[in-house]
Amino acid sequence: MLAAPVGAWASVDCIARSGPARPQLVELYTSEGCSSCPPADRWLSGLPDSAGLVRLAFHVDYWDELGWPDRYADPRYAQRQSIQAARDGHATVYTPEVVVDGREWRRWSSGLPARAAAPAPIALALSIRSGDRLELALVSADGASLPAANVHFAVTEDGLSSAVRAGENRGKRLAHDHVVRAYAGPLPLDDARAAIELPTGLDRQRATVVAYAQARGGGEILQVVQQSLATCGSH
Repeated sequence: MLAAPVGAWASVDCIARSGPARPQLVELYTSEGCSSCPPADRWLSGLPDSAGLVRLAFHVDYWDELGWPDRYADPRYAQRQSIQAARDGHATVYTPEVVVDGREWRRWSSGLPARAAAPAPIALALSIRSGDRLELALVSADGASLPAANVHFAVTEDGLSSAVRAGENRGKRLAHDHVVRAYAGPLPLDDARAAIELPTGLDRQRATVVAYAQARGGGEILQVVQQSLATCGSH
C-alpha cells in the first residue's frame, strides 16, 4: 500500500522530512524513584544536539509504589520496555536502561555505538497540525512502497525538574530533558495517523515531536523524524 503524497494533506502547520541517513535513536528508561537514574538522566541531557541524534526519556511507573509517584511515568512506557526486554532475551526490566537503535546498550556511560554508515532504507515525511491536540501523520516522502513496520509518535519536553520528597531520591531536585509527555503507537506504517492530546502545562517552546518507524519482529529502527513545536504553527 502506498501512502498519500505529502501534498494531499490539507491545512497542516508544518512538514518535516527525513534526511538520506537515519538518525541514531536513543531511548532511556528511567524513574524519579530510582536512585541510580539521575546520572543517566544527566548523561542523556549532555549528549550533543545533532540532526543525527534523537533522544527519548521514557519514565516508567513500576517504581511509584515505593513512595514517590513519578508525574511523568506512564504504564505504556513500562509495557514498551517489557517488549524490548523480551526482544533482547531478558526476563526482567531495570532502570536506568538505554536502548540504541532498537537494541539494549549497557555501555552507555562510555559512549554510544558507531552510527550505521549505510543510507536509510526508507524516506518519511511527518505532518503536524497543531491545536489543543496534535494531529500527526507519517507517510512515504518519495512514493516508494513501505515495509512492514510500526510507527511510534512521541512528544518530548525539555527543561523539566522535580523536587522529590519521598523514595530513594528524597530531598533531591532532579532535572530532565527529552521527557516523553505524550505518546501514540504502535501504528501500522501504511496508515500512521494519530491525534495526541497534549498534557496541561506543556511548554511548546521546549517541545519536540518525534516519529519513528520500527521493523516488526526484529525491532530494527528504519527511520526517525523530529520537529520542534516552537517552529511549527503559531499556537
